[in-house]
Amino acid sequence: MVRVAVVADRPVPPWTARQLILAFEDLGVNATYLRPSDIVSIFGRGDSRVVYSSTLNDIDLNAVLLRDIGFTSTIETLLRRINVFEHIEMLGIPVINPIRAFLKARDKYFSLLLLDKAGIPVPRTAVVENYSAALKVAEQWKDVVLKPLIGSMGFGAIRATSVDIVYITSRTLNQLDQPIYIQEYIDKPNRDIRVFVVGNDIIAAYYRVQPTAELWKTNIAQGAKAVPIERIDEDLADIALRATKILGLHYAGVDIAESKDGYVVLEVNASPNWRGLARATGINPATHIARYVLTLLKK
Repeated sequence: MVRVAVVADRPVPPWTARQLILAFEDLGVNATYLRPSDIVSIFGRGDSRVVYSSTLNDIDLNAVLLRDIGFTSTIETLLRRINVFEHIEMLGIPVINPIRAFLKARDKYFSLLLLDKAGIPVPRTAVVENYSAALKVAEQWKDVVLKPLIGSMGFGAIRATSVDIVYITSRTLNQLDQPIYIQEYIDKPNRDIRVFVVGNDIIAAYYRVQPTAELWKTNIAQGAKAVPIERIDEDLADIALRATKILGLHYAGVDIAESKDGYVVLEVNASPNWRGLARATGINPATHIARYVLTLLKK
């Protein structure tokens, strides 16, 4: 029997992890839930394996679905978790999404830099450590968004048309030894688009509509409304598929804005949530991901 693990760093499996486990079980796959801290890497003297921390028994898996490596307070713990998944991949067990691709997508700076280099339109972006540089950028660009370098669901993102707000925010980030990630605000029609990609297919897309004109964020977690897109045009499909492939992801949620100059990729999410998509379209991406993984294993 095929055995897979769904990995996230919560004491209780989050909703998306439970959806994946159920989808695999419906396909006759033995699915289990693991936390990154429960995986131990052993190697040396001809012995190379990953085991459960509770028993030190080998983890006998055909694939790993990586949803979340967790937030760690030290660089050492973060590196250990990254290397655990590198080790799993070295053993020939596919990690979906692969750890390096997962990390690239989590890093807004590097992921958008890669997309820009490949010719994918992205917002004009600056990443600085000096708050005075952030002020100069804001003065030039007028309307900007400051974001955490690593974050999700729109939390921590601040739109500013005033250099005073940029000053206060960037000074605070400086004091916390955090880089300042600043983007030119993309003027869009009170919405953006989430495209859900699995393998070479787009399984669904929907508009994320701002709750009001004043509340500019379009994240479902921030109150935006999901409205299904019935027909996905070729340009939208192409940009979403290319962005996913450039970052080396098997599946992704690609966030795209409709600007006056065409589509612009805002972010590529390597572990997208899909409650809003499921409610709006009736499509459960977990089923598509599970089927894709089984197809991948057959190859």
